[in-house]
Amino acid sequence: MRVHLSFRSLAVVATLGILVVACGGGGSSSETLAPLPTTATTTPETTLAPMATSVAPESTTTSSTSSTSTTVAPAEQLVLREDGLGDVLFGVDAEQMITYVTQLLGKPDSDSGYIGPVSEFGSCPGTQVRGVRWGDLLLMFGDESEVAQGRVHFYSWTYGPVQGIAPVPMGPVTDGDITLGSTVEEILKVYPTAEIFNDDVLGMGFEISRTLTGTLSNDSPSGVVVSMTGGVACAT
Repeated sequence: MRVHLSFRSLAVVATLGILVVACGGGGSSSETLAPLPTTATTTPETTLAPMATSVAPESTTTSSTSSTSTTVAPAEQLVLREDGLGDVLFGVDAEQMITYVTQLLGKPDSDSGYIGPVSEFGSCPGTQVRGVRWGDLLLMFGDESEVAQGRVHFYSWTYGPVQGIAPVPMGPVTDGDITLGSTVEEILKVYPTAEIFNDDVLGMGFEISRTLTGTLSNDSPSGVVVSMTGGVACAT
């Protein structure tokens, strides 16, 4: 049974939910390959530019001109998208994506290496998969998905559930500023067409689009986001 809610009042700040909820899905393949890591306004590049190793102060002011510049923290560059993560689209080469995120967040906390399609990550398409994790952010790679086949590539990300007292890394949000701890009320204010559901199999969650979904602590207006997934994750 699915229950739809529609609340458009001002967003409220909510406490992060610490729940472990699994979600997944299947996927078919496509011959269209995504470009290499690049910004939306530039042409694809074959190499990655070095990333800054330190974060500058949030704003700096010059002596007489009073001009101000703002530096975006590394994790904040990883925008949670339905078609990728940060400046990278699903389908990009696995090693290039790992390098891109490593330049922003540092060395991953864990890397499964390439393993069979049925594993701790669920039942995945293709012949091999790989999960690389930075704290609460998991990136999945494999040789078959909706966006590519026949080569290992990036095809999904999952952010959460939080394993500690706060999300790691802190900063990734959608283009509408929805992230772990956001409320149902906030989701519907930013994405009025989002579906909020309470399913007998999937549990309580939300769907902004088919490839941008998440789980909730509960489906009330004050229910909070526990985890988010971009792309089509492995079936559990």
